[in-house]
Amino acid sequence: MKRERRIRLWPRGLVGRVMLVLLASIGLVFVVSWTLYEHAEAYIEDGDRLDLIGERLATDVRVLDGAAPTTRPMLTTMLSTNDLRMIWLPVSAPPDREGEPARMSELHRQLVAANPVLAHAQLRLHPGRPGKWTDVTGTILLADHSQIRFTAPDILRSHVVTRGLATATIVSLSVLLAAGMLVHALSMPLRALATVADTVGSGEWEPLEEKGPREVRRLAHAINEMQKRITHLIEDRTEALAAVSHDLRTPLARLRLRAGFLADAESQESIEADIDEMEAMVGGVLAYLSGEKKREPSRSIDLAAILTTIADDAHDRGAVVIYEGPHRLPMCLPPLAMKRVFTNLVENALHYAGSASIRLTAERGWVIVDVEDEGPGIPDLEIGRVTTAFYRVETSRSRKTGGLGLGLAIVKREVERTGGSFTLENRLTGGLRARVMLLTAV
Repeated sequence: MKRERRIRLWPRGLVGRVMLVLLASIGLVFVVSWTLYEHAEAYIEDGDRLDLIGERLATDVRVLDGAAPTTRPMLTTMLSTNDLRMIWLPVSAPPDREGEPARMSELHRQLVAANPVLAHAQLRLHPGRPGKWTDVTGTILLADHSQIRFTAPDILRSHVVTRGLATATIVSLSVLLAAGMLVHALSMPLRALATVADTVGSGEWEPLEEKGPREVRRLAHAINEMQKRITHLIEDRTEALAAVSHDLRTPLARLRLRAGFLADAESQESIEADIDEMEAMVGGVLAYLSGEKKREPSRSIDLAAILTTIADDAHDRGAVVIYEGPHRLPMCLPPLAMKRVFTNLVENALHYAGSASIRLTAERGWVIVDVEDEGPGIPDLEIGRVTTAFYRVETSRSRKTGGLGLGLAIVKREVERTGGSFTLENRLTGGLRARVMLLTAV
């Protein structure tokens, strides 16, 4: 069975589609030029026709002035055409007392300037009847005060420059609109690619639909395959680290048990301190990896209550933590993640300064939490690096805390997941300020 071949008007490739857009634009421009040319010709024809009517009226005045009154009705019938219809009225006919409208003045001036006979014949012009607005009627007085009443049909067609400009504007906008729609359709797959590229490696990636021009489909397929490889690498790394960190708990527990049987108290204390440090490292790694693999859903919480609870817990341990802010501030946030964020910041301040202060404020759609200490601070060159996972500042921060450099990395990750921002800065009076900014409408 033969496969039916269909003729595709829309090209498959990006080059073909761009060429089609250009071809369509050129075609529309040609139509615009042709339309304007037709209007220009009509405008010239109307000018020639007006001059011809003026000359005929002037000639007819001379002819009828020299003819006997009895022959004038027949002459006006003979002189009438489709472009100029005339009738003769005797002296006894009522005169034309209707005033000439102001919009007829330009037409009157053109006719009189080209044919001075019409000025002496007291030419009067009037617009046509309702439904015949493009017609012009008028009267001319002959030497014996009899009248010629005439009608010039369809002489007021609006082939003026403003109409030509309006036509050019409308068609030009149509060209721009058509070209814009086509280019927009071409660029949609590219914008989708840019959006997906921003999420590569973030864990929030969704496969990109492979559609559009041939080149774009190939690029989309390449990005999908690249993202799959990156996802597998991240998952393998995360599972390996999680497995190693989890498996270390068992030998650490055995070491702690064996250290309890040592007779040397000093050696026992040193070994248990090392075990505590290693357990803290394992706990930090597991906390970081557990938050990386899955995200906690947001729900309504009282941020002020969480901060006061952290301050009270530290106070119960004998630490100095001061809270400043409202007693209640409801927000929609992941509760455990936010508690971990501010606990890490407070513990960080207590480790390196011995005290901390928490300030909670709300302004212009943002909730700002500042955790400040009076410790040694961080060198300016290192501030941008300390939020990187497993990075430690050797020169200004003690290693006695047993951390792996994951506390601030967890803070940055969880805050940015809520749409907020996390910054560190050295205070002018000494110490460090950690600022968390959260959107009120999350």
